[in-house]
Amino acid sequence: MRMTSCYIIDDEEASISLLSKFITKTPDLNLVGSSLNPLEALQKFQNSSIQVDITFLDINMPEISGLELANLIGKSTHIIFTTAHTQYGLEAFDRDAIDYIAKPFSYERFLKAVSRYHKHWHNAQQQSPKKEHFFFIKNDTKGKLTRIVIDEIIRIESMANYIMIHTTSGKHITYLTLTEAEDYLAPYGFVRIHKSSVVNPKHIKGVDGNQVKLIDGSTIIAGVSYRKLLTEEIAKNLLVSKRRN
Repeated sequence: MRMTSCYIIDDEEASISLLSKFITKTPDLNLVGSSLNPLEALQKFQNSSIQVDITFLDINMPEISGLELANLIGKSTHIIFTTAHTQYGLEAFDRDAIDYIAKPFSYERFLKAVSRYHKHWHNAQQQSPKKEHFFFIKNDTKGKLTRIVIDEIIRIESMANYIMIHTTSGKHITYLTLTEAEDYLAPYGFVRIHKSSVVNPKHIKGVDGNQVKLIDGSTIIAGVSYRKLLTEEIAKNLLVSKRRN
């Protein structure tokens, strides 16, 4: 589950308290901070001391209004205005606000605003070109290199002083240790599940006990000392009910 970071800027403690409560009870939201002083918040954004997906921003505040502040921080965060004054709606959306919530508002209205942010984020992800990550390996032919696309790797198998890289388009052998491959691919989510196997969780078809079934038809028995790592990686994408049985 992707966590969405949130920040609150409002000169009323009661408003911050309510928004904090709503954010805390929403599973995919993470409150990273709040400020009663808009100028203090501006300094944090300008110093890049915080990175925020959504900023809940009041409009009527002393020293600087939320509309003015949005002009200064809007490029580094997505704004959801929260205000008791409804006459600023057009100005708010002129600043590319995700939403404009009139106080007082319910948890349902809060969730609707957050949902608009998620739709905006997903649309932006689909429209932006995806960067293809790859690397080159040496093979048996001197001077020849083979390009390996990381997302296409299904699993990597240890073969003494060599490894065999199984991809969606074929198999490739190169002079590397499994540990070297594991260290390089760990940032991409690859996990070691056996002393001689590293797998790409994106290509796991299913798990049955200690048997890991992959899309290429292979089945790997997860080693006892590696099962915790496998469980933790799968848990990142595990959909379960929060209801009690």
